[in-house]
Amino acid sequence: MATKPILFIIAGPQSSGKTTILQHLKKKFPLFLFINETNQYSLLNKNHLGGAFVTREIEEQIVKADIKKVEEIDRSLKHIVIETGIMHCAYLEVFMSKKDARSYFHKYIQAHKGLHPILIFIDTKPQVSWNRRRRIYIERIIQAGVIDSSKKKEMLAKYQGNIEKLYPLWIKYFHKVSFEKYMIKNSNKTWNVFEKEIINRIKTHID
Repeated sequence: MATKPILFIIAGPQSSGKTTILQHLKKKFPLFLFINETNQYSLLNKNHLGGAFVTREIEEQIVKADIKKVEEIDRSLKHIVIETGIMHCAYLEVFMSKKDARSYFHKYIQAHKGLHPILIFIDTKPQVSWNRRRRIYIERIIQAGVIDSSKKKEMLAKYQGNIEKLYPLWIKYFHKVSFEKYMIKNSNKTWNVFEKEIINRIKTHID
């Protein structure tokens, strides 16, 4: 019987280290197919203030495009890595509704037919994410041309609030998926320890 392709789903909150670890995995496993995250930047191909300012319409475009990517994965491949994937449902609850999140969650599940999905979730606490991300948000606000100090403060509060709202939903969907899954904590680890843990976890599932 043919073996199903393994789809590693790398997910986690903002500044959890997922994008950086993916760059290292591309070098470590050059024969894998890597599928970039579907987000407001990749979808709209223009400047955007970030996740905290995504609209319902944009979020729905994102999730539809992302599910299509999963459906179109070549089932003859051996190893694939995707960023966030089904864990986009956490964003759906914030920017759309619980009902929409449930609906698209089931669509994601259907899209994974013929694949062996393995979720690797990078657990990073909200305050850690915020401390790592705050400077990036400040720069983003400045680049957007916002001058008024009260407006800057309001926008920063929105970014921070978004991180805090999303965290319990990340955990919710980690427990909800029935895929094989692992939680890798990364709030205070050194890079070397974190990288080794991720790579070792992947190596246990490849030939």
